[in-house]
Amino acid sequence: MIILVCGYSASGKSFVSKYLSKKLNYKVIYTSDVLNQFIINENKISTKTKMNKGWYERSNLMEIRKNNFSFDKKLDKYLISLIKEKENLIFDSSTLPYLLKKKKGVIRIWLKATYKVRAERMSLRNKISIKDALRILKKKDDYNRNYYKKLYGFTLGKDLSIFDFVLDTTNLTINEVFKECLSFVKNKL
Repeated sequence: MIILVCGYSASGKSFVSKYLSKKLNYKVIYTSDVLNQFIINENKISTKTKMNKGWYERSNLMEIRKNNFSFDKKLDKYLISLIKEKENLIFDSSTLPYLLKKKKGVIRIWLKATYKVRAERMSLRNKISIKDALRILKKKDDYNRNYYKKLYGFTLGKDLSIFDFVLDTTNLTINEVFKECLSFVKNKL
């Protein structure tokens, strides 16, 4: 089984992926780390990835990606090849649920939360003010919606009908989010 965890920044994708990985004994692939590897050296990619807390916000990735779709196209092609070759994987990905919306053997999870809650989380994670986090989230969300629309023709977060499970994490503790996701996934296995 393949599990795809999706959502906007600071919705809990990476933490849920890590938790499910431990509970189900699945390998987790942090797609931001794979993207970072592609940028550094696209010929040397490892599936041993790490959670990059706030890496994207500190990188110059929006500028690098602005007029160059090659990084994302290569990343998604590589990730899809992993899905074809292996089982029992979890990805925290913005694109894979949309690109694989008809693929069987895939569980698609969307995590959502209000801007305010996501900004509070990002503020703690990145050690920045909530005001700065709100500004970054707005810019990043707008950018990603427009970028993926140009790249693949979908608007991130608009059509949630492709997801098997949509969870609003706004008023949930991290443990409640974990329990809800694990319960849903176990019912699908």
